[in-house]
Amino acid sequence: MNIAVCSNNVFFNGKQIKNVRAKYAFLRQKLQSKGTKSAKRLLRKISRKERRFVTDVNHCISKTIVNMSHDVFALEDLTSIRVQSRKGKEFTRKLNNWSFYQLAQFLEYKAEALGKAVIYIDPRYSSQKCSKCGDIRKSNRKGSSYHCKACGFDMHSDLNASRNIAQAGISCLSRLHVNQPNVETV
Repeated sequence: MNIAVCSNNVFFNGKQIKNVRAKYAFLRQKLQSKGTKSAKRLLRKISRKERRFVTDVNHCISKTIVNMSHDVFALEDLTSIRVQSRKGKEFTRKLNNWSFYQLAQFLEYKAEALGKAVIYIDPRYSSQKCSKCGDIRKSNRKGSSYHCKACGFDMHSDLNASRNIAQAGISCLSRLHVNQPNVETV
């Protein structure tokens, strides 16, 4: 599972978070079965330690992304992703453990400190649309691989989606304009 993918082929893999969460889930399971006061105290300690670890990883990822030579960063607007999920218990558990809001907040404040901007893009069809020809088909994506049935384009599905988000961000920025006052000289 990738935590973040940039359109310039940079992947931020969630393997270390997955391993740490699995380790703490195993410990949590053992401690919860005991039910003693000391076990409950250890459970709280483990939860805090896990939260700090995930926060640190999000800080590192956001710092790396913000230090790239871009002035604007386009992110998927994932505000209602948890409501829409109907892909089974395991997927829902992984989704609820993913702290995408925290990562977005870190990106926003770090970008603002450097005079850069973060914009949010509608994520609909970003993983089904071909970043090369624009064809949208659900069958184009199979797991982590993307193969366009229209033009034959092959790519990692997350990278294809990130390029679609980048293109949507560019078109969103090109639609923005500032009204110039009409000043007449006397």
